[in-house]
Amino acid sequence: MAETALEFYEEHVPGFLIHHKQDPSQMNVFHRHQGYEIVWLKEGEALYVFEEKVYHLRKNTILLFKSSEFHRVSLRDGAAYERVVVMFTADFFTFDHVLLKTFFDFLDQLPFPHFMLDLFVWDMDKFQSIIDNLLLENDNKNNWQQKSALEIYLMELILFLSRSMKIDQEANHQLDWASERQKPVDFHDQIVKEINEVWNTEWRLDTIAEHLHISKYYLCRFFKKEFGVTIQEYILQRRLFEANRLLTDTTMTVQEISEHVGFLSASSFIRRFKERTGVTPNQYRKKQTDFRNGN
Repeated sequence: MAETALEFYEEHVPGFLIHHKQDPSQMNVFHRHQGYEIVWLKEGEALYVFEEKVYHLRKNTILLFKSSEFHRVSLRDGAAYERVVVMFTADFFTFDHVLLKTFFDFLDQLPFPHFMLDLFVWDMDKFQSIIDNLLLENDNKNNWQQKSALEIYLMELILFLSRSMKIDQEANHQLDWASERQKPVDFHDQIVKEINEVWNTEWRLDTIAEHLHISKYYLCRFFKKEFGVTIQEYILQRRLFEANRLLTDTTMTVQEISEHVGFLSASSFIRRFKERTGVTPNQYRKKQTDFRNGN
């Protein structure tokens, strides 16, 4: 585990990646990576859990999001999980185009940098054709000008999604944020919201359950069934994920980080971090620095 655990929190992905998978394997902890991710769920259902939002994907749902967001996938035991996943970074493209800027700006302007789309029947053939072109081109490494072709097909995918986002934006133009906030909130979102209030404090299960107006026993069963982990494990993963970000992106000391993410002592933080990653926080920070410097 020590050899791969570092990747559980901060994946390093290439400029472009696409795969079509039918197995139920999933990354069972919260993680992040640079760039953008597009998930097309072809069969089954899955929960995509973000820091502030939970999305329930069903057959022919597309989810687009910034991959740097804290996220994880939760599946029901034995459930089908066939999906096409596309990952890419902005620097994969060798050219600038107004469509790319529009696409990136749109995500940045959303309340959350995620967008979910249900494919209509009349869109299926078009979308499938774009995905087929990407998969076929990606598999043929010896194709002349392969990268250029991938850029073109990826631009076509971004055009398809941008048009869908534009249509959705226009359809909701009459809704202001006040009325939007009055809509019923999904129970998954309510739970995540409550936990986000306390994850780095000396939290109590009774208090969370009381705020949700349910018993703590029901809360524990529901959370484990829907999210695939216990509340305690979720909060630990959240703490370690945030610690990972602070070790990578700031110069805060280990003591300061341990306090910021809710550990009672630096020694407890170091022990937990090493259990999950195989290295101490300072060793992890050095590895990340070496990676960025190309060492």
